[in-house]
Amino acid sequence: MNITKFKNKLTVIILCGGKGLRLRPLTKQLPKPLIKINDKSILENIIKYFLDYKITNFIIATGYKSELIDQFIKKKFKKHNIKTIYTGLNSDIIKRLKKSSEYSKKYFLVCYGDTMVDIDLNKYIKFYLKNIKKILIASYQLKSSFGILDIMKNNNVVGFKEKPILDIWFNVGYFIFSSDKFYFFKKFKKFKDLLKFLSKKNLMRAYKHNGNHITVNTVTELEMAKQQIKRFN
Repeated sequence: MNITKFKNKLTVIILCGGKGLRLRPLTKQLPKPLIKINDKSILENIIKYFLDYKITNFIIATGYKSELIDQFIKKKFKKHNIKTIYTGLNSDIIKRLKKSSEYSKKYFLVCYGDTMVDIDLNKYIKFYLKNIKKILIASYQLKSSFGILDIMKNNNVVGFKEKPILDIWFNVGYFIFSSDKFYFFKKFKKFKDLLKFLSKKNLMRAYKHNGNHITVNTVTELEMAKQQIKRFN
């Protein structure tokens, strides 16, 4: 299968149901995906990223302040095939995906509504097509926020690294999988339990992303994102 045919069979599901409690007071008025980084909301940035790669089919899985996301999509992206689905106020990701899957095509790409990456999507899809029996997950290398000490048993410090990049990779989402893998999802009520299961059964493969990454959980991260977003342009 070539990339174009794959994209025609792909549904992007953007998870936008959370309450964004760590971004209070900003999220008292707006759902987190509609918080702006400079002049564009997080959600707008995510959608435009996919549109640039000629993705045409979207589902926005909503929850908290869903009506505001509905209004935003109808106003900003009325010419595009973007469907908003209310998936519950306090639902786990598993429930949101189960409900969204009823309207999806053969392949899924699931991403978080607060996370932006500049992955070359065509390369990512090629990587998936070579690993089509797996569930793909994008990962990013962790950078320490602190200076790291190398301490001996006698407490002597023999090394120091200022905020090093660690040999630890964390989940940034952008999961890709086929609809025939969805029966795994139906076995679990919690998304974290599903991920643990998939990893133990060797059913997941990581794509290591070395480019730019933004996740907005706190006001501090939002301020950092305003500088980081410049690298995406």
